[in-house]
Amino acid sequence: GITASKAIAKWFEGKEMALAMGLEMALARVGVFVIFTISPRLAGIGGLEPSVVKPVAFCTALLFIGLLCYTIFCVMDKKFDKQLAADNQTDDSVSEDEFKLSDVKIILSSKIFWLVALLCVLYYSAIFPFQKYAVNMFENNLGISAEEAANIFRWFPIGAACITPLLGWFLDKKGKGATMLILGSLLMIVCHLTFALVLPAFPNKIVAYAAIILLGISFSLVPASLWPSIPKIMDKRFLGSAY
Repeated sequence: GITASKAIAKWFEGKEMALAMGLEMALARVGVFVIFTISPRLAGIGGLEPSVVKPVAFCTALLFIGLLCYTIFCVMDKKFDKQLAADNQTDDSVSEDEFKLSDVKIILSSKIFWLVALLCVLYYSAIFPFQKYAVNMFENNLGISAEEAANIFRWFPIGAACITPLLGWFLDKKGKGATMLILGSLLMIVCHLTFALVLPAFPNKIVAYAAIILLGISFSLVPASLWPSIPKIMDKRFLGSAY
């Protein structure tokens, strides 16, 4: 109802912003963990030659469930807006908060915004392409099966899922967002150098697990401090457009 929605809005607008976003990101990381856990097993179901068709079909079903949830959310959100209007709980500031094309020009004229956006693009560019090929890399460097390689890599997202909410809570209480961003970026460099140079020369599972754990810590530090930084550098009126 309206009361619950107001509470959620206050939570995001208050001092718990980083914690809330950390919890949201943690759920997404759990999804990655589940997929890396079950995909190799689904591919081999039936005792036949492993096929990518079954995991893709399963993920497609999950996407349809997500689409259904989003549709339900849209209906509920529209109903909530009508409730607000009926109860006269809208205020005069609503018209000022509406999106204007001129908002984009103001946002893009901010140098700090461009720095944060650039860090976002560069950091995630080093994560997601690697995530796509990591299993195959472990398979080749360590001489193990695809299922064993997936079992190693799956601890990367679950580690991030466990740590990100805690880092968000710490950021809310103590700050140090810039320090977290720098440390997370440096850890990313160390991890990629390890995967590129150390692991091929010393194919050892301990090295692989250690690098994956560090990568999980990096993937917790940067997003947990990156996304809550937007409200600090942009006016509230531009916040949705800035994100």
